[in-house]
Formats: sequence, C-alpha cells, structure tokens
Amino acid sequence: MRPTQMDWQGTLRRLCADRRSGAATLTRKTARWFIRLAGRQPTSVLLTAADQLCQAHPAMAPLWHLSQLVRQHAETPDRLRRALKEFIADMHAHEELAITYAADRLPEGTVLTHSFSSLVFRSLVRAHRQGKRLRVICTASLPGGEGIALAKALQREGMEVLLVADLQAFAWLRESNLLLIGADALCLDGLVHKVGTRPLAYFARAVGVPVWSVATSEKRLPLSWSKAMRGEAPPLTKQPLPQDPTLYDLTEWTLITAIITEQGAKGAWKVGARE
Repeated sequence: MRPTQMDWQGTLRRLCADRRSGAATLTRKTARWFIRLAGRQPTSVLLTAADQLCQAHPAMAPLWHLSQLVRQHAETPDRLRRALKEFIADMHAHEELAITYAADRLPEGTVLTHSFSSLVFRSLVRAHRQGKRLRVICTASLPGGEGIALAKALQREGMEVLLVADLQAFAWLRESNLLLIGADALCLDGLVHKVGTRPLAYFARAVGVPVWSVATSEKRLPLSWSKAMRGEAPPLTKQPLPQDPTLYDLTEWTLITAIITEQGAKGAWKVGARE
C-alpha cells in the first residue's frame, strides 16, 4: 500500500517526539521506516525527514549516521535500502561483540547505572547468565523514568536490583564497584548521555569508582558538543512552572575510565579527536 502524505508526516512526528527510545532502538525504527519510504516518496520527502530527525535528536550519533546515508542515496532507492540494511546489520553485529566484551569484563559486586541503555541492560543480563554475582543500582532517571523501566526489566531476568532516587545515587556510588553507562554519542570532547551522568561520573572519579561506557562505533559523532545537543526532556510537571528542559549532558573524556566497543576495551583518552 502506497503511504499517503499524512502517513509519513504522522510517523515522522512520532519519531521526532520519541523521548523514551534509546539511540539504537530509535535508529532501527527509523531505518525500517526509510526502507519502506524509499521509492514510494519523492527525494524531497526523504531529505526533509532526515533533516527533521537530526534536528529533533541532535545527540543521537547512530541516527546522525543513518541520516547521512539517506542524504547520500536518497535519489537511488535500491541503493538506499541496501545501505540502510547493511548499516543496521553492522550495528547489530557490533552490539553483540560489545556486549560480549563488556559481560566478560564486568566485575562481580555492585554496579550502578543511570537511565536505560539497551547495551548496558544486555551486558548485565549476559554477565548474570554467565554466573556472575551482581547487584544493580538503578537511578529512577527522571524526568523520563527510564531507570524504573530498566529496574523492572532486570528484575524479570532474575537479577538483584535496587531502584533509587537520582540523588541517592551519590550515596550508593561509595558502595559500588563500577558506574556503568551507555552513550547516545561519543563526540570529540566527551560522552553524551542522559542528563545527570556528568555529576555522577565526577563523583565516581572522586571516590575512586571506575566509569565504563558500553557503545559501538556507530555511536561516534565527528562533532564537538554544542548547546543543540542538550535536547528536550519531557516535562517534570504539567504545572505552569519554569522548567529546565535539558535531556542530555556531556561527560568529558577525563571522567571516563574506559569505553567498551566491538573492538574491545580501551581508555577513554584514546577515543575522539586524538584517536
């Protein structure tokens, strides 16, 4: 069935407004949508959609790379479909390798995490199934509450979980063996992740707790941090009160102990502009 103008515009609005899906999940959704659109909508529609998605999610590196593919192949639908399918297949393969490396390296004990990274979730589950004894401290991760969803998902896997308020994380960091986070982007000057990550990483460094991030090469963003990458978080309340809408923050490479990707583990100082 040929998508109508209203069909693609409605889907585009939903993808742009999505504040719950992680970068990898949203990229897969978007890729499948572009594959359906290729050859059914004019080039101008594909380019417009790619631009609007990047503007709506400026901190999501995989989506940025996907949009580059759309811009490059928009006029040749068959080539675009192949490129998108290859991109998603490569991302899946890279994720599996990164998860394997992370699960193998995870220390037993208490792991604290912030927000809901699918790679962090899968790495923890993999390590648990390997027999590692883990307790996972999940921040509620307001305003979106992604950490609540992560705690539920880990509990369904039979893992020991404790959900804490965001500010409680600072107390629990002293009792943790590791701060484990995902990444929406690995940009030139740091790691982009859910707002609140930077102060956690700063305190972890102060108390001697290592900070690891699980990511893939698709998370590399050849850009420096900018105000546009702050994104727009869901409101804290529906009350007519002034609110800070920041969704993401930048955690400088000096605060990150290691990045685990499909290439294995490496020091964060080797990531970005100086690699």
